[in-house]
Amino acid sequence: MSKSIRLYWWSEVLIQKKDYENYGDLLGKYLVEKISHKKVIWQRAHKFHLQNFWKPLYVTIGSILEHIGTHCTVWGSGIISRDAQIAGATFLAVRGPLSRKRIQELGYDCPAVYGDPALLLPLHYNPIVEKEYQLGIVPHINDYELVQEWFKDNDAVKIINFKTNDVEQTTSEIISCERILSSSLHGIIVAHAYQIPAVQVQFSDRIYGDGVKYHDYLTSVGLEPYDPEFISELHSIEMGIEKVKQHEQRLPQAEMIQEIQTNLMKVCPFKATDL
Repeated sequence: MSKSIRLYWWSEVLIQKKDYENYGDLLGKYLVEKISHKKVIWQRAHKFHLQNFWKPLYVTIGSILEHIGTHCTVWGSGIISRDAQIAGATFLAVRGPLSRKRIQELGYDCPAVYGDPALLLPLHYNPIVEKEYQLGIVPHINDYELVQEWFKDNDAVKIINFKTNDVEQTTSEIISCERILSSSLHGIIVAHAYQIPAVQVQFSDRIYGDGVKYHDYLTSVGLEPYDPEFISELHSIEMGIEKVKQHEQRLPQAEMIQEIQTNLMKVCPFKATDL
C-alpha cells in the first residue's frame, strides 16, 4: 500500500520558482493530506510518468482543467475560461455546473457532482478565532501590493496576503474578519465555508481567465452569478463594509454547504477509511 499520493496543483514554488505558494492552490495539498492521512507528492499533470500505469494522479482545487492529461483523476477542479481545452480524464466531481457543461461539450462523461473542495476546510481546521476586524480584504496575489498601499496606515482593515506557505495561519486571518471583500476566488469560497459574508470585487485587470470560475462557483452553491464591481480605491472601511452589506443575501445556506461537503466526500477517491 502506497504511503504517498500524487497530486497536481498550480505551484508558485515548483513551477514559477517563487518563495511562496498561492493559498488557494495550496489548499489542495493541505486537504488531500488531511483527508488521506498520507504524504502528498507534487507531479505535473500533463507529462508522462511510468507511475501513471499503476498509481493515480489526482487533480483537485484550482482552475486547472486545461493542465490535465487523460491519466488524471479530477475531484473538484474547474475551468479558467468558457472555451477551455480539456483532456478526457476521469471526472469524479468538478467545481460547478459551468465546468461540467464545458466537459460535456467536449464529449466527455462528467457526473453532476459539484463543489470546490475548499468548502471542506472547516471539517479539518476550525479554530476558535476572535473577530478582530470589521472588514477583511483578500486581493488576488496579482493585486496585493496595490491594495496594501491603500490601507497601509489603517489597522482597522485586515489585508490578507495569499502569498503564503501556511494554510492554517492564512485561514485564521480570514476567520478573524466579520466580512470579506475579495478579488480572489478562494477568498470568497473560504469565507463562505466559515459562514462569513463575502463579495467578489475587481481591483485590476491582472487576473487570468474570463471570470467563469467565479460564476461556476456561485452557481454550485445556489447563488445567482453577478459581475464584480471595479474598485480603483477604497476611501474608508465604512465604504468596504457597505459593499458587502449590499450583497449579504449572497451568503450560501449552511445546508447547501453541508450537502456539497457530503457529496464531495461520497466520491472522494483517497479517504483514509478506504485505504
